[in-house]
Amino acid sequence: MDYRLLMDTAILAGEIMLKSGAETYRAEDTMAHILKVSGLEKVETYVTMTGIMAMIDDASLERPYSVINRVDTRGTYLDRVMKVNDISRRYCAGELSLEEANTLLKKVEEKQYSIKDYNIAIILITVGFAMFFGGGMKEVLGAGIVGIVEAFLITLCKRLRFNTIIHNIVTSAGIAGASYLIFKLAFLKMDMDIVIISAIMPLVPGVAITNAIRDTLQGDYLSGSARMLEAFVKASTIALGIGLGLAVCAKIF
Repeated sequence: MDYRLLMDTAILAGEIMLKSGAETYRAEDTMAHILKVSGLEKVETYVTMTGIMAMIDDASLERPYSVINRVDTRGTYLDRVMKVNDISRRYCAGELSLEEANTLLKKVEEKQYSIKDYNIAIILITVGFAMFFGGGMKEVLGAGIVGIVEAFLITLCKRLRFNTIIHNIVTSAGIAGASYLIFKLAFLKMDMDIVIISAIMPLVPGVAITNAIRDTLQGDYLSGSARMLEAFVKASTIALGIGLGLAVCAKIF
């Protein structure tokens, strides 16, 4: 067996899962299953929020193989997690060769949706939450306009490669500013709170909070605490951006 390719495949699977929003214990488990197919005596995997480590060793090997990879970016792409799970299970079941599994994993991170589709989804989510929170026609229309502004800012921040903190502050400030302007200049009786709350829902770190609890329940307290801190920081930056946007608009207008 090509142990270098085996290690690269396991690391790639774990990296995709971690970058796509999977729990750390799930990434560890997937990597371990892939490496154990080799039948080697010792297989170790360790995953944190920002890094992946794996090691294989056996009496038949001249030296142990170990790899450390740093993971800088994270998002929420649950379809990728599902695809990696499927590929790893098929490989462990003998349905795929190592080369086939590696090739399929390299294709997992290919874009599934265009920027246009992504932006339309953000607008529809904002409008949907406005209706869910009991908004009327004015709130729904206002949420749609703010959703357009939000989609533009998200796309802009990604292209400019802002980090998560700046990204959330800029986007949420834009949401607050757009909502305030609509409230003041167009719909005087519109419930601005519903519009703002609906617009920030795509930014809320719900997956991070869920994974923090799941990692903690699995006994991975380090990753659980890190994810909880990440969720707190994201929520704080959203709140900061909203406050900043409202304060600036109130001062100007």
